[in-house]
Amino acid sequence: MTLRLEVIIILVLQSGGISGQTEKLYHTVGDDVILPCRDESSSSSCSDVTWLYQKDTSTTLVTEVRNGKVDQRLFRASRLNVSSDCSLLIRNIIDEDAGYYVCRFGEENKFDTNVYLSILSISADPPEVHPRGNGDITLLCSLNRFDKTKSCKQNSIIWMDERGSQLTGEGVGFEFRGQTNCVSVLTVKHQSGNNKRFTCQFLEDNKVKIEAVYILDFTDLPGHNIIIMVGAVMKVVLIFLGVVAALVYMYRRRTKGNEEQRTRTRRTTEAVDVL
Repeated sequence: MTLRLEVIIILVLQSGGISGQTEKLYHTVGDDVILPCRDESSSSSCSDVTWLYQKDTSTTLVTEVRNGKVDQRLFRASRLNVSSDCSLLIRNIIDEDAGYYVCRFGEENKFDTNVYLSILSISADPPEVHPRGNGDITLLCSLNRFDKTKSCKQNSIIWMDERGSQLTGEGVGFEFRGQTNCVSVLTVKHQSGNNKRFTCQFLEDNKVKIEAVYILDFTDLPGHNIIIMVGAVMKVVLIFLGVVAALVYMYRRRTKGNEEQRTRTRRTTEAVDVL
């Protein structure tokens, strides 16, 4: 695709797009996603299909599928596949797969289906654990989408506990630290027990579009492992000290016994000499 044609396509998209079907999909990291492509008015086969991808509004369209075949030069080519109905399959999606996708047939520049893929993910800051001296962990729930210039509405990303209750403010075992744009932050305080479950939901028009679950096992945290290691080391040290004490006791007892035996022998010898 020439640069001039890409510019024309972008301008058309920004002005509202060409007639066709628009899909908005929401998924979580790790899902397998099928991006639909319909061309009911045409008898074209998938050998005529082209898939275009635009990561966000600051980038340009990239041709990822041409003549029904995935461009093998792409870094994610191994995760892409064109199905028999010309849909685009993306396996094991990551945050970077979010964006705007376009299905086109032939050389008519006719857009059949426009697909906006948004991806919800939960991560720890830093990954796995964020120790603040007290074992607290900070979780971030992020919605990665095409138009990053538009902020997510406040309270559109919420946290739920295992009982399905929304976590707001500060409570027992947690602190909701607010939402900035499309990132919501929750601090979880170190607790006893395993497998604490936290759910992040993205709401649009008061409806849950997508949710992600994060299961936190406090026994896997570095701090907890350190405690286990220290406990194990202390146990070994105590056992070692116990063995040493037992050996010292046995040595002293044997030494004392030998001394008493020598004393009795000496007294017996002295008695015999007197006689």
